Amino acid sequence: MAFNPYPTPEEQLRQVMAWYPNKKLYKRVSSKSGKPIISVYPENSRCPVYSHDEWYADDWISPFLEPDLGRSFFEQFAQLQGMAPVVTLLSSLQENAEYCQDVEGVKNGYLVFDAINCRDVYYSVRIYNSNSCVDVYWVMESELLYDCTYMFSCYNCQYSFNCRQTSDSQFLFDCRNVSHCFMSSGLRNKQYCVMNQQFTKEDYEAFMKTVNLKDYDTVQQLKGKFMEMIAAAPTPPSLLENCEDVEGNYVKNSKNCRRTFESFDLLDCNNVFQCAKGRDIEGSFMCNDKVERCTQCVATGISAFDVKNCAFTWHSSNMEYCYLCIGCQDCFGCIGLRNKKFHIFNKPYSKEEYEKTLVALKASMQARGEYGFFFPMQLSPFLYEDTIAYDLFEPAPKAVEMKLQYTPQELEFYERMGLPQPRLSFPVRYRQRMDLMDTSLQGQGGYKHPELKKVVSREEYESLIG
Repeated sequence: MAFNPYPTPEEQLRQVMAWYPNKKLYKRVSSKSGKPIISVYPENSRCPVYSHDEWYADDWISPFLEPDLGRSFFEQFAQLQGMAPVVTLLSSLQENAEYCQDVEGVKNGYLVFDAINCRDVYYSVRIYNSNSCVDVYWVMESELLYDCTYMFSCYNCQYSFNCRQTSDSQFLFDCRNVSHCFMSSGLRNKQYCVMNQQFTKEDYEAFMKTVNLKDYDTVQQLKGKFMEMIAAAPTPPSLLENCEDVEGNYVKNSKNCRRTFESFDLLDCNNVFQCAKGRDIEGSFMCNDKVERCTQCVATGISAFDVKNCAFTWHSSNMEYCYLCIGCQDCFGCIGLRNKKFHIFNKPYSKEEYEKTLVALKASMQARGEYGFFFPMQLSPFLYEDTIAYDLFEPAPKAVEMKLQYTPQELEFYERMGLPQPRLSFPVRYRQRMDLMDTSLQGQGGYKHPELKKVVSREEYESLIG
């Protein structure tokens, strides 16, 4: 492996991440009907943008280009971008989830990115098989969570981070099999704890009546104490669970992986971020679910095999330099195709013509020094500040309170859960949760700011938490 045409592995990831929008939607009109739509593409994007129903309809044929071996491949791809329609938001099997991107099987969702099989979720990113969650990041098999990060199989928790099988608790860090606890870290198999001190059930309930979690200022003060608690809690050099020969951080159930971050169920991977259930993945972001032999790709997966330099390419194989292609095979330099084979720049070929033309096109790219590089960042149809590359490689913007609009479902959730309404915008809240993960993409993993944590050896950490 170790394929990387860029000067550093960090730059390789930044290039692909600049093609993944993760926080903002725009009001615009459909390039086909002129009707108002909501989209991840701003109005001035280089791509024609169709509504979901228009793009999946069978009443249009995507335009194509004749390959010109005398021109740069990326110049031709940019030309095709201005011609080939893309879908306003990429989703499938959704219901009442028009304001969601890169989701499948979501019902009743609003401003949700990267989600599978969820119901009643709002303002959340990377949430799978979960219900009734608001303002969460990387949550799986959970319900009734608010402002939580990196949580698994949890129920009715708020303001918590890195917990599993916890319930009915607030401000927990690194806890397992815990219920009815408050402002605690490193707990295992506990109930009725406050600041890591054991209470009786009656004393715990009496204490909780003194904490006004409905008050915004009170919650902000508690968040400050929570961050101090996290900094003081013993933390291993990196969080690796059930891993063998793995270097990185926040990785589970993986083997023989280098520079792997926020990922799980991987084999033989290198320099990947938020990838799962795959093998032989290199220099990629968000490649999930039955992925094999994937190089420099973003949001590519769900049964994808032998894909290189692709973005948003699902259920496809033998693909290179393709964008938003679904159910395709043997395509090169294509945009917005569904269920196609042997296409170059969206033009159909016979198998023999395809293979002959592809050899000549790759040779011309190699002669220009283009082949092997991902799409240039200036060709990304998204604003850089709307992408995850901005979140991971640029300084965080100042958190400024602003007037917000709330959906009725969101207000009902806050009222039912006894929570104050947020005062920061969704992008800022999301960035805060990402920063809480503190994932370092430098070196072999670990944390961006180990000086802000009580980092101990893995052996000492395990002996301290029991």
